[in-house]
Amino acid sequence: MSLQKRFITLLATAAFSAGAAADYDRLISANLGGLKLDDQKGDAIDGAGEPLDIEFPTLPIGGIEGEYRYGGERLAWGINPGGSVAWKSSGTRVAGSIGGSNGAVIAIDVDNAFFFGELHLGGYVRGRLGESVTAYAAAGPMVTYGKVSVEDEDIQGADDTPEFSDSSDFGFGYYARAGIDLEIKGEQSVGLGIRYISTSLEFDDGIGDIDIEGPSVFLSYTVPL
Repeated sequence: MSLQKRFITLLATAAFSAGAAADYDRLISANLGGLKLDDQKGDAIDGAGEPLDIEFPTLPIGGIEGEYRYGGERLAWGINPGGSVAWKSSGTRVAGSIGGSNGAVIAIDVDNAFFFGELHLGGYVRGRLGESVTAYAAAGPMVTYGKVSVEDEDIQGADDTPEFSDSSDFGFGYYARAGIDLEIKGEQSVGLGIRYISTSLEFDDGIGDIDIEGPSVFLSYTVPL
């Protein structure tokens, strides 16, 4: 089983365990949206030439969030376990130029697939703004996994061209999220939220150490457990 499939299985198992673990109030929500990571400069191969430009597309992202609730009807707080995965088969672009061993300039343009997954555990607070509207905020640490897979490459300018290959890494980071939910039936609700993530991953074969940072905007559907 690939690491991506194992990560998704772990996410589903954690969500099921969260729903069965306690006697106090619990909520679980599914969310779907888009993640826009910050474009940046990456490490040049062999330390030669200018840093490579790394451009990320908007990645589809989906996840599960849980809430272990304490407090009252107007104001609640508690623990926020959850996780998410994002993936796109192309569009993560690495481009630039470096110096070859014979002094020639090597032009690089590599298109990659990118997979990102994370599991987090933080704290949250939720307050009621009206009869059927609540707002929430949460933050905490997360464990992350990323994989870059080469889809297409165009490297020109010298015989000793560098080679890019698939690379993956685990890391640690943090998340923060906030949003508004509208109750539609009983305790079911739909909502709109924004989340920010920050971590560092090291892809040894070409890209090097990069920061994975940026916001996601998502729609959510929440039900009690």
